[in-house]
Amino acid sequence: MNSLQKFSPEFNQLSAQENADLDKALLSVQKFIESSAAISDVNYATRDAHSKTYATVKAKLEISENLPDFITKIFNQKEYELLLRFSNANLVINKKGREIPVYGFSVKFKNFGQKEANFPLVNFPLFPTNSPSVFLKFFTSVNTFLVTKQDNFLVSALDLPHLLTNGFSLAIDMFSADLAKRTFHFLKHSKDFFFSFKYSGIVCYRLGDYMMKLSVEPQNISSKIGRGEPQKDSINWFLASRESSFNLMIEMCENLENQPINNLKKDWKKAPKFCLGKIKIPKAAFLNSDDPAVENLNFNPFENPEILQPVGKIQQLRKKVYEASIHTRNELNRKKMPE
Repeated sequence: MNSLQKFSPEFNQLSAQENADLDKALLSVQKFIESSAAISDVNYATRDAHSKTYATVKAKLEISENLPDFITKIFNQKEYELLLRFSNANLVINKKGREIPVYGFSVKFKNFGQKEANFPLVNFPLFPTNSPSVFLKFFTSVNTFLVTKQDNFLVSALDLPHLLTNGFSLAIDMFSADLAKRTFHFLKHSKDFFFSFKYSGIVCYRLGDYMMKLSVEPQNISSKIGRGEPQKDSINWFLASRESSFNLMIEMCENLENQPINNLKKDWKKAPKFCLGKIKIPKAAFLNSDDPAVENLNFNPFENPEILQPVGKIQQLRKKVYEASIHTRNELNRKKMPE
């Protein structure tokens, strides 16, 4: 398809200052994970984001017919086995029922050739900044504050000005028309049922020589299901009582003005769109989320085959953060798992 924008490594390049800020952020990730069990009051090291699991299930994807060759060249099977993880975006597991309504719908292809392919999707798919340094400084100060607060509440007060300063820098950088529109819509629907949301990638991915975004669209699921009940309870009741299905959609990058790669505050517009296939979740297809092996499942998109790797500067930051988080968490949890 000659009109599509081709991938280039230039979309991923970081500056020297951005790499220096990244090194500091990675140290804060390691310290946060080491303290995460105490911070969240659980007996295992948690993720550095989306730490609360609502449910993990088995599913399958039935690929659509009559897709273009550049898609079927990559997704060349009629059906794929999937694992799906549904989560809350908070860094800290809140056991008191008060949760921000920002959710994750992560998709793992189990049999993508000789590897797996992972696509973390969210119901608020815009990012507050396009500046890697602004993001890294805020991210580092949040991790540092949470760790220090756990170790010594009084000492953490010394970290608060730094957190506020970096938070202010992020807030200044946040404004965009698309972000404001998304935020207003999000607040209006903040009490809606988990599976009534559309879930999209903040990031784009390679699709061979080209670039795409993925999204999951619900099929006739009421937003009022479980209104007033904890999302985890509503999700588990819904999955236990019926089969469910979702469309897995692909949008292609055709031009950088309408589908920017490194402007994550802007929605893609006028992108060529295709239904890759239908996700089908059988009734009660749960994995035991209390099983350490299930809790330790990684949905790391940077373990994808080269032809499905994430693209963009912010994604290179997330790659290093994912690697540091997963390595530290798995090392700590491995020591606690029974032989």
